[in-house]
Amino acid sequence: MRLSLMCATFVAGPLSVFILAAPAAGQVPGGAGRPAAGPPPAAAQPVVAGTSVAVIDIAFIFKNHVRFNAQMNDMKRDIEAFDAAMRDETTKINKKQEIMQGFNPASKEFKAADEELAHLKSDFQIKVAAKRREFLEQEAKVYYNIYREVEDKVTEFALQNRIQLVLRYTSDEMKPDDRSSVLQGVNKPVVFQDRLDITQHVLNKLNAGATMPAGTGGVAPPSVGAPVGNQGPIARPPGPVVPRANGGIQR
Repeated sequence: MRLSLMCATFVAGPLSVFILAAPAAGQVPGGAGRPAAGPPPAAAQPVVAGTSVAVIDIAFIFKNHVRFNAQMNDMKRDIEAFDAAMRDETTKINKKQEIMQGFNPASKEFKAADEELAHLKSDFQIKVAAKRREFLEQEAKVYYNIYREVEDKVTEFALQNRIQLVLRYTSDEMKPDDRSSVLQGVNKPVVFQDRLDITQHVLNKLNAGATMPAGTGGVAPPSVGAPVGNQGPIARPPGPVVPRANGGIQR
């Protein structure tokens, strides 16, 4: 069961650049209006650059979100348990059908067995359909709650760091022999980005204090305090340079 991710085209916003202004030149006292020689100009100040645009890999977030994987594991166990129960029901139905074949089609026993078998098959189909709807609704709620949480963390990070636009992108490379991979790559909204990826920043906040459950498809998250870009198997490119509210910058 997968959640389809819709792709959209976005226009990247301008980069925010903060430049310190140089001091104005002085005047020569009594110098017939000529500019003063004055002290040598101060050394050029470093330019502090930031960005108002960032990107995030939502698929990577879901794959490595600890509580999302735990909830999906719980659902998987429930589905497997229900599937086992339905296999037992199927075995019982098949046995009754085999017994019925030994009756004379014109006999009362055959008709009674046929009627019972029809009820069993109908109940079986109703149970499966109802449980399927239940699992799909449960899955949708899990995705909804986790995605809203992701949105909240992205908003929090963006506001703290003066990021005005966050675009969804995928870090997966296209596989030339995989049609679905090629189509996904061709339709991805972000063609290029350089150090604008805030995925790991957000994932660290989402996974704070949690441990990835064993047997999941995701990868164990790094410790929250680990620096971005040096996090073992799920290390990502360094995040963007973003201006802080107090004028400093955060990488």
